[in-house]
Amino acid sequence: MSQPREDLNDHGVQAFSAPSKAMVAGGYLILEPRFRSFVTALSCRMHALIGPINSQSFSDDQSIIRVSSPQFGGHWNFSISKELEITETTGSKNPFLEASIRTIIGYVRPTQYFRYQITLFSDPGYHTQEQTIKKTSNTQKRLFLYHEKSIDQVPKTGLGLSAGFVTVVTTCLLTNLLRQPLSAICDTVHKVAQIAHCDAQGKIGSGFDIATAVNGSIVYKRFKPEVINHLLGRKITKEYSADITDVINSDWEFTSSSCSLPPGLKLLMGDVKTGSETPKLVCKVLAWRKSNPESDKVYEQLDCANEAFMNELLRLNNLYSSDPTKYMASLSDSSSIFETLKATILAIRKGLQNLTARSGAEIEPEEQSQLLDNCLKLVGSLGGLVPGAGGYDAICVFVEESKANAFKRQSSLDSSFDGVTWLDLSEESEGLLEEAPTDYGGL
Repeated sequence: MSQPREDLNDHGVQAFSAPSKAMVAGGYLILEPRFRSFVTALSCRMHALIGPINSQSFSDDQSIIRVSSPQFGGHWNFSISKELEITETTGSKNPFLEASIRTIIGYVRPTQYFRYQITLFSDPGYHTQEQTIKKTSNTQKRLFLYHEKSIDQVPKTGLGLSAGFVTVVTTCLLTNLLRQPLSAICDTVHKVAQIAHCDAQGKIGSGFDIATAVNGSIVYKRFKPEVINHLLGRKITKEYSADITDVINSDWEFTSSSCSLPPGLKLLMGDVKTGSETPKLVCKVLAWRKSNPESDKVYEQLDCANEAFMNELLRLNNLYSSDPTKYMASLSDSSSIFETLKATILAIRKGLQNLTARSGAEIEPEEQSQLLDNCLKLVGSLGGLVPGAGGYDAICVFVEESKANAFKRQSSLDSSFDGVTWLDLSEESEGLLEEAPTDYGGL
């Protein structure tokens, strides 16, 4: 059972949510700062509520952050001393939560004591859904699945749970400790969350998942690892606080520009339920990249295809912006408006197939190739890709929005799609949002 929330003051409560993600174009290349990628935010969101704790059962000489996850029966209590020493008092370990709080406290260095309750919720798409009970909020606007098992025992679906988790926790604490609205500190939230997420993982990733959680669907080019490398694994000291403040205030020289799918286009995510070990795929590609000069040409060809795809998204969005009526009318014109986009999707596939053949990593394995080829035969299909690092985990397919349901129906009659589950997800162009706390009542 989760801890009761009787002492969470309804006055002053805030709620925030952040989307999940799927990298559509830019897998592997995203690890190098010179390449751009396209990441779409998805409608499966991570949620957090924060409010002051009214209870007087705490010592007057410490700050308190209490975190609960009712869906998984999880709870963590952190005390923070005057010297900014952080202690988790329940004995429960959560490296992403610990790194988030440590990074935030090290950056803010609060001089006044505070007591906050944070309550976390995640939409159904983040985890497998067996052995769950549905619960709906009083307003009927939120539906969450409550699991019989703890969060570390429930398989994830690979949509970026940890990034969404770190992002909403960071948003909750920074907006309250800095006493600033989200709109005024969005860049700070992004940078602090990036540092915390990397610290929790013990390594510096590309950062696209945090960037998407904050900004929504984006064209992304990563920051250089040396920007934050010297901050990882450190304790909170005055020197650390000075260093992290300098880093937060510096120019990270990265790209994170909004770019959503154009009207009339829908992205379908298919769970293939086979699974791949992404770290092994990445290690194999990086080892090949390091030892083979020919990899430059392979990367450049794939980058050209990725850039053509992103440029076509931009062109279509500009067409719509300049004349929405004409654009929407053209959607019924045998969908010729999407022909160039369809060609760029195929070009990305060829680039990934070449990378698969050259590196030996199963990025687009034969089974996935057959599945994607079959997708092209279905009504409304513009082609599909293996998202992210590829492998056997999933496929994403672009379809004409008006024919999406027909596409799903046709696939259900084709035995080659028996192992595919089309997820109930859609693109989410917006990133971090402040939500109405009343929409979570009764959960």
